[in-house]
Amino acid sequence: MFACGCVKVYAKAKECSDILSAEDFAILLAKHFVSFYKKVTGAIVNIVEKPWERVIVDGQPHEHGFKLGSEKHTTEAIVQKSGSLQLTSGIEGLSVLKTTQSGFVNFIRDKYTALPDTRERILATEVTALWRYSYESQYSLPQKPFYFTEKYQEVKKVLADTFFGPPNGGVYSPSVQNTLYLMAKATLNRFPDIAYVSLKMPNLHFLPVNISNKDGPIVKFEDDVYLPTDEPHGSIQASLSRLWSKL
Repeated sequence: MFACGCVKVYAKAKECSDILSAEDFAILLAKHFVSFYKKVTGAIVNIVEKPWERVIVDGQPHEHGFKLGSEKHTTEAIVQKSGSLQLTSGIEGLSVLKTTQSGFVNFIRDKYTALPDTRERILATEVTALWRYSYESQYSLPQKPFYFTEKYQEVKKVLADTFFGPPNGGVYSPSVQNTLYLMAKATLNRFPDIAYVSLKMPNLHFLPVNISNKDGPIVKFEDDVYLPTDEPHGSIQASLSRLWSKL
């Protein structure tokens, strides 16, 4: 038996002389457990970082005021006593929406299909992303401070930029599936040290309101009022990896 894990976390945080990324702190904790305890051959550490953002008051950053943002930064470090490493980072709760430039046509139909083809709709989702780094040893990690913090911000930007497209005109999305694939592919293309990407993007619907009775419409809408619905919805998920990646 060893001391309560939470006590160790607080103690190791206090011992840090520098501010660390979530990834580096997860690795530090895991290394402590596998090096200090003879019977521990491997350690798994999961961290969720919440985005507290400094508030702006009268155009000035507040010296001690913060607000909680939306999406969360996640990481998992798996460290073995041998020195081998598996490092995964991610995003939870990245809510994105585009009001146009989205459709869904020519999908498989059966006798239960009620969804009509459309080339114009609102596309909204909440992105959950995971990406695994190609570093397989503690000794091969980048030594640059805040490397993984910067990488997290860069990956988030690539995902968002691929989803939205250019500021003028955007990019057309023929389906959530297609957009998800392009987002994952863009991440692998942009970052050589990422070996694997997994994305989950539920289809959050904003449905045009239609109020009718047997005699026809009670109120005439022209796709200008929408009803947000979170359930039921389809949940689209896929993973992409490089050919040499060890999943």
